[in-house]
Amino acid sequence: MTEASSARSDAAAPSGTRSVRAKVGLSVAIVIGLASLTTIGAWSAWTATSTNANNTFSTNTVLIADSQGGEGGSAASTGRAMFNVTNLEPGSSATTACIAVDLSGNAPASSLELAATLGGAGQSVLQDQLSVTAAEYNTGGRATVTPGSDTNNGSCAGYPAGGANRAIGRQGATLAAWAGGGPYAISNPAATTWYKFTVSGLPAGDSSCATYCNKSITVTLTWTLTTT
Repeated sequence: MTEASSARSDAAAPSGTRSVRAKVGLSVAIVIGLASLTTIGAWSAWTATSTNANNTFSTNTVLIADSQGGEGGSAASTGRAMFNVTNLEPGSSATTACIAVDLSGNAPASSLELAATLGGAGQSVLQDQLSVTAAEYNTGGRATVTPGSDTNNGSCAGYPAGGANRAIGRQGATLAAWAGGGPYAISNPAATTWYKFTVSGLPAGDSSCATYCNKSITVTLTWTLTTT
């Protein structure tokens, strides 16, 4: 068919038929255009990656240890008692014991507190009869503390003759009053500080065996270190 006859045939065709052909032609054009766009979008760009790995955050360390084997912080163990007084009787003498406390680690100390807790089956009977006749710490003392080991056994041989002694709580207070007055702040704690405690014997007037015989009381001392 020639172009002229095709044109005449289109002109002679009903208007509805011409409209359908136009739509078909337009649809084909759109499909071809989309196919072209899809081909362009499939092309790839260059990709480069840079990695900054192994960023690390680590905590510091803190350790408080005493010469009786107690320690807390980055390690923990329960130390042995300074006092082990037995066979108290009316009019018995006072007992003195000492302990060194060492602060170590790479976290600077900001405050140190000492608290006392009473216990034992005879607490209610003995807590107002026994007294803390002296409780103090020395600001100039130095000691060798082996964390987790009892190297002192309550001895006061290493307690320094020099340095300044500072009282802890009210001297001469009963065990109940002294423990209840804490916790006590230890000002400007040194890297190693010596502590000395003296506890009275049973008063001479406590002669009623029905009241005071076969009784025991425990005192737990706890040092709490807070770092900045």
